[in-house]
Amino acid sequence: MAEQAQPEIPADLTPAMFFEQLMPAGFQAQVAQGLPTPKDYVIQYKLTGDGGGDWNVAIKDGKMSVKQGQDESHLTISIPVSDWKDAVFSRNGGDLSLLLPQAKPGRPDGSEAAKRLRGTMAVELAREGEPFKMEMAFGNATSPRTTVKSKITDYVAIQQGKLNGQEAFMTGRVRVDGDLAFLMQVVAITG
Repeated sequence: MAEQAQPEIPADLTPAMFFEQLMPAGFQAQVAQGLPTPKDYVIQYKLTGDGGGDWNVAIKDGKMSVKQGQDESHLTISIPVSDWKDAVFSRNGGDLSLLLPQAKPGRPDGSEAAKRLRGTMAVELAREGEPFKMEMAFGNATSPRTTVKSKITDYVAIQQGKLNGQEAFMTGRVRVDGDLAFLMQVVAITG
């Protein structure tokens, strides 16, 4: 979701509050601003560790509905609670753009193409201390086909549109293990 569309994040935010209240409010702000949003797409979020849980986020006809638990989805994002908190609260190099696609004027909706993807992309982002880790499974694929490694600052800059991903790859700021063709399919729908 676009940075300007984000509601204020309270210090006592829980995953349930984020997924069930803030995320739909941010989505509605995007719709109100006329930013591109998926027409029909479902994301399953799996937060692992203490205080985690599962949330199913469905977007249909310009509306978002969220329910706790697991259900069918086009994309499953798995992330440790500690890394989720770092992204939501912008701590330890984290940023909300790591969890949510950033809506940008002129960027087409890639959700229909994303529905056809099959594979998993693991993300390992170096930072001080433990790396930030997340997996995105398209089409319920279970094993990683591609692992993207980078410094967290470079990856966030790519997600925010401040750094060209292709240039970062060519200069070694982003490394890829596994199926590069699959990564290119992911980039084609999110870039």
